Amino acid sequence: MNNSRHFLPIAFLVLTICGTAHAQVSLASSSWAKVPPVDWSKLKPEDFSDDELDLPYYLGNFHQLANSVVETGESRGFIDLSVWRNQQDNKPYNARIMENILSLAFFYSTKRPWNQYHASAAVRDRLEAALDFWCRIQSPDGRFSEYGPRQWNLAATAFATKFMGQTLTLLRAGPPINSALMTRVVAADRRAIQIVLNDPDLYRHGKDFTNQYTNMWAGALAFLKLYPDPNLDQQVRRNIREKSKVFQSPAGYFYEARGPDWGYNLGTHHSNLAMAWHYARGSDLGRVLLEEEKSFVDWLALNAVREPDGSGFTLNRAIETRQRHPFLATEALTRSQEDQGQRLIAAEVVLARAFLPTREEIGRYRAQRRVELQKHWAEIKAPEVGTFSAFSPYSFLHRSHEKWYPTAAQREAARKALPYLRSSFTHQRMDARERVAFTFIRKPRYYAIFNSGPNLTSQQRYGLGLIWQPEIGSLLQSQTGTNDGAWGTVPVDRQGVYEAGTVDAAFSIDGRAISSSPGNRDLSTGVLAVKYKFSDQGDKTITFGDREIVVDVHVSGRLQENIPLLVGLDDKLIVKAGEVTLTRAGKVFSIKFDPQMNATTVDTGLKVGPRRVVTVQLRSQSKLSYRFDFSAL
Repeated sequence: MNNSRHFLPIAFLVLTICGTAHAQVSLASSSWAKVPPVDWSKLKPEDFSDDELDLPYYLGNFHQLANSVVETGESRGFIDLSVWRNQQDNKPYNARIMENILSLAFFYSTKRPWNQYHASAAVRDRLEAALDFWCRIQSPDGRFSEYGPRQWNLAATAFATKFMGQTLTLLRAGPPINSALMTRVVAADRRAIQIVLNDPDLYRHGKDFTNQYTNMWAGALAFLKLYPDPNLDQQVRRNIREKSKVFQSPAGYFYEARGPDWGYNLGTHHSNLAMAWHYARGSDLGRVLLEEEKSFVDWLALNAVREPDGSGFTLNRAIETRQRHPFLATEALTRSQEDQGQRLIAAEVVLARAFLPTREEIGRYRAQRRVELQKHWAEIKAPEVGTFSAFSPYSFLHRSHEKWYPTAAQREAARKALPYLRSSFTHQRMDARERVAFTFIRKPRYYAIFNSGPNLTSQQRYGLGLIWQPEIGSLLQSQTGTNDGAWGTVPVDRQGVYEAGTVDAAFSIDGRAISSSPGNRDLSTGVLAVKYKFSDQGDKTITFGDREIVVDVHVSGRLQENIPLLVGLDDKLIVKAGEVTLTRAGKVFSIKFDPQMNATTVDTGLKVGPRRVVTVQLRSQSKLSYRFDFSAL
């Protein structure tokens, strides 16, 4: 292909006009031939390698995506099919839709026995038109928009660099593409990278939405691999070194809406991190990324408790700021989990192996997929047009990046190192920006997590986030964005728990006050007590003893306490005067309280892994006290 480095000088000449319609290259003067459907009679399951077993779906539906590219008019080149992003946002001004240029490039460039679209003239027409359109919707200074015409933002701009970085990687080694067009695309990608590097407003936004900004790290490193540039390389490396600590809380999470979020941290951010690692590993920059990963995995290991039945990990989830992820499943392997194996850098960060499928599991999973493919050959499900990711460019983003999975022995060794398997500790982590604190209490009979600090988004819930028991697993999990499923106190004048707002907690051990400070530290041994006052009147104290957790609440007037329990199919939950018992695998966990107190249960309809969320509601007047009793466990 002829879009190599010698086109860069030409690229600089078109920087000021690449984003305008006047710079459009005449790529096709006649009507395009239709991209035909796949001829399955010429293919067989054996044509697909083990790591390509998901591709028949995309192959079978690719013609529909390709034929949706607009052929004429101002929107010529726009991918007018709602299969990536929300349907209401499928508009020509939205550069996020055009991330599926990568899908066009993948099928055009990939030479495999199953790919009839390799070097297809009909696909090339549409790919070149899409690339041209992508250039034309860019602002003169390099930004892209998402939610309205000329509403330039960080997400549209930084994501564009990541997906275009992989697109250029494919096209560099692929069939021919119009050389003048490629000059413009390279210039446009460079300009997008530079605006993210240099614009203070984009950086300011990126500090709070890390997953958006760090797309540029991945995209820039891919770009520099293709088009070396010492000056740009120096800027990118300096940016990664300097911003790495800015974008990650000392507690270990990457900032999303100023706080922690499992969905974005494990998903998009780790896509960015894995792609950047692909280019930076073995270098000083790679070591910076490894430090990020180690810090995050240490954070994950404190907040994700493994269920003894092997079904997965239950998360301390009510702290999440944006998305909603209560559970990391491991029992039923899926393509998503297989992908996760290429995102956590478990080849280097040993503790990360605890959360990944093993090589043996991947092998069994792929064997099952092959059997299913052979059984239902050519029975390809049509894309659900109008859904968010019916045809996602992520399916093609990481295919050339290293995939690493632990052996069963390596994963088992990592799981034995999970911190809550230690017999006793009290550990606290506090963010430096927002002073949110996360306190992890391990006693011989249980493990508990208490969250406190300023409310960052409306879906967060503080207080007791999780209670886990080594033999029978998770017993309590506070739920994100709910009233019934969140742990906490409901005063008479509120509909939801007090803990849906800011919880300004004071900590003491054996009666001695503990001063919380940013960073991570082990606290002294002893009985931890957490106390906070309600905004109007009253207070609440939670005391963590060796065999019990005691909760005392004082308010003026009626009150209700919500206790969200995780109840499995074979568990028995019994409510009686003065006690609620949950029996699991022959073990009994109980909540004890004054027999005069009213106790009821509410099935919230929420599920966490294999269990449902059932909330015990205790009601009283002025004061309320109960205790989680672990003495029988």
